[in-house]
Amino acid sequence: MNGAGATESRARDAYEAFHWGLGPRRMRRVRPAARPRALAQLGKLEAVTYATHKQGDGPSLYEHHFGEEGGRQPALAVDVDSGDLHIVGGDYTVEDRGIVD
Repeated sequence: MNGAGATESRARDAYEAFHWGLGPRRMRRVRPAARPRALAQLGKLEAVTYATHKQGDGPSLYEHHFGEEGGRQPALAVDVDSGDLHIVGGDYTVEDRGIVD
């Protein structure tokens, strides 16, 4: 499998793991933004809330609070050139079951 095909396969596998076996309806190639040259910290990120569908579950809101288990909270920062938001630092991981502190 070529590099692009392997990347698509990894993205599909990750999507299915995050969505409890539900496959993506469509896939789209995107070009990642350039690495930011300068970030300005907006503050500590207390929580993130997102809406998604998971297998056997309709659309649901999921909320994760950072630092609840004694971990470091990440910072929310903005790329001063593009205006894109970035999560920086913190003691969390992203696993199949979701965000874990």
